[in-house]
Formats: sequence, structure tokens, C-alpha cells
Amino acid sequence: MHEIWLAPAAVQLQEIGPDWLDIVDEKDWTTGFGFHRGFSSSFRVRPGRQVWFHFPFQLQSGIRVDQASLLWETEEAARISWVCVHHGGMQRQHLCEPNVPLTGTPAPFDPPAEWRQFYPPSNRLRTDLPVEPAITTCYGMQLCVLVDGPGIIRFYGAALRLT
Repeated sequence: MHEIWLAPAAVQLQEIGPDWLDIVDEKDWTTGFGFHRGFSSSFRVRPGRQVWFHFPFQLQSGIRVDQASLLWETEEAARISWVCVHHGGMQRQHLCEPNVPLTGTPAPFDPPAEWRQFYPPSNRLRTDLPVEPAITTCYGMQLCVLVDGPGIIRFYGAALRLT
């Protein structure tokens, strides 16, 4: 059993543009697209909007996936309201109840003292979601995360557990 983790910059947005996403971290150029950096990928979802975020996984055929994990945090009134996996583009499996805000356990990181000044503050959470029943892969998979605005979502990574 092991996990495959994707870096946050792997995330793909379903909805983009200034009608969906506002400025992040006081950087004007992030409007409509978000802010990818080494620490996280951050997006400010506009009021009254929901945005799907997709993490694509390339997997060998015949691998069993029994859990998905997410490293994340929200600010302001943003919330993760739905998470599912897609297998082969057509098979969708819900990992949590829609419209029930996602929760997680704290996943803090204490940077080395000499680098601490360069790290942004973080309230990172980890959420592990069972894939039940487990999926045996024939095709690629993606972890899909729906975020309700208004507010900021920061992704620090996403994973699938393989057995």
C-alpha cells in the first residue's frame, strides 16, 4: 500500500476568468487565474460562485484505489462542498455528501528557522476520504473538488492511496 501525491500546481480549473475568480494575495495578475507557487496553489472564488478543481492522476491499469487525500485550507467564507473521483472520464464516485462542508485534521508545517521569514502563514488541513467501493483502474483518475465562494482556497497537494 502506498500513496501517490500530486503537487498543488497540478490542479486544473473547470471555470476560469474574472467572473469566477478574484485577486489573490494582493497580486493583481491573479484575477481570473489564481496564484501557483511552491507553497500552494491559491484561488479566490467570487461571491455566489462555485468552482470545480481537478487533480489528474496517471495510473497503470489494474491498480486498486481505496482512498483519496487532500491538503488544503480555506479563508473567509470559502468552503469545500463536494469531493468525488472520476475514473475513465465517465465513472463518478462521490467521496462525501454534497453541500456538507468538508473538514480535516491539522497538518502543520514548521519551516526551518533560517527560511521561516519566506513562508506564508498556514492553517493547512489534511482530509482522507475512503473510496468505497475501491476502484480497480483501467484508465486515468481525477480527484474533483467543488469550492463555494466567497473566499480563498489554498491547495497544498492531493493523493490517491493504491493497494
